[in-house]
Amino acid sequence: MTLTIPDVEQWKPDQLGTAATNAANLATRLDGLATSGRTSAETLRWSGPAGTAAKTRMDTEKTRAGAVSAALLELQTALNVEVGNLTETKNKVLQLRDAAQTPNGEMPGFQVAADGTVSAQARMDYLRKHAEGKANVEGECLAEMYLAAVHQWHIANALKAASDAAERARVAVENAAVKLDQAFETLGDPKLNVAPPTVPASTAPASVSAPQSDKGGNSSPLMSGSGSGSGGGSGAGSGGGSSSGGGSWSESALASGGPPSKMPTGEQAQWIQEAIRVLRENGYDVSDSDAAIIAAIIEKESGGDPNAINLWDSNAAAGIPSKGLMQTIDPTFNSYKLAGHDDIWNPVDNIIAGSRYAIERYGSLSNVPGIVAMSQNQGYVGY
Repeated sequence: MTLTIPDVEQWKPDQLGTAATNAANLATRLDGLATSGRTSAETLRWSGPAGTAAKTRMDTEKTRAGAVSAALLELQTALNVEVGNLTETKNKVLQLRDAAQTPNGEMPGFQVAADGTVSAQARMDYLRKHAEGKANVEGECLAEMYLAAVHQWHIANALKAASDAAERARVAVENAAVKLDQAFETLGDPKLNVAPPTVPASTAPASVSAPQSDKGGNSSPLMSGSGSGSGGGSGAGSGGGSSSGGGSWSESALASGGPPSKMPTGEQAQWIQEAIRVLRENGYDVSDSDAAIIAAIIEKESGGDPNAINLWDSNAAAGIPSKGLMQTIDPTFNSYKLAGHDDIWNPVDNIIAGSRYAIERYGSLSNVPGIVAMSQNQGYVGY
């Protein structure tokens, strides 16, 4: 579907933020009810087989409720991420349209159609009407046609970025909703005492809540979804570039399948180790071996360059280019950064935000699509 400017203008990203708050509140209430039920059963001080059965039953129900609560929090995160992405792209489209329609000076503005087509006809008519004493009015008209084409190019790119953001939002929210449905189905009828569901292991802390943004109008997930592409700016790309951080991941590490095992060295290793330390302090179960996975993502996203910036993809066209080691866009970084680590260009801060996004979206660093693909001897894909 091709989006028009009126389509984008009607977006209401704030409604996603409201839905995210509702999901978080429901998760909190569900956790409270499950804990309360278990506590109430314990205060009865039953003994013998009946007491054991009661405790086991409440533990079972708490496990089931925990799976639903975790899915609600994932939905909250997905919604919050997309609030920032959609707000950024919407604002960019409207800003470019308004700039074309209301330029400085006495001349009328450019005419902008719903599909982003820009016409300079009104300005050309004005120039011809006031051509007295001007020898090169047709040259000025030609210049206005060129400016119209420039405006149209920027608006077309912004509409494409908006369309991409909308699709990423749809996929992210749908995926989170599917997981919520699956978790809810495992609850079953409490009267039947069905077996507890198997909850997939996650490296995210059990009590994690969606990151809060301190950037106005922002969530992110995306990060742009991710905001990273399969390759970043200078020194980056699907094949990676030269690593300025010291040490790099080698594809030979995947020759026999399995996750990356080549550990980073030098300055890059120090950045990753510090980021892992901070993540652990904030409740994330990140292992020492995950350093190899982070290094592989960095190599593919930025080539190991902490100053890498992607200036050519749809995010860049929307004014939110991917930046840094793990190629995050500003809305995503602001959503997943930790207190005291709010510099997107700082290697450690960038790794922290990118890793939190990856863990909370995919469950663990090893589940990042690009890592999964490479473990199967396939090409890397952006996260």
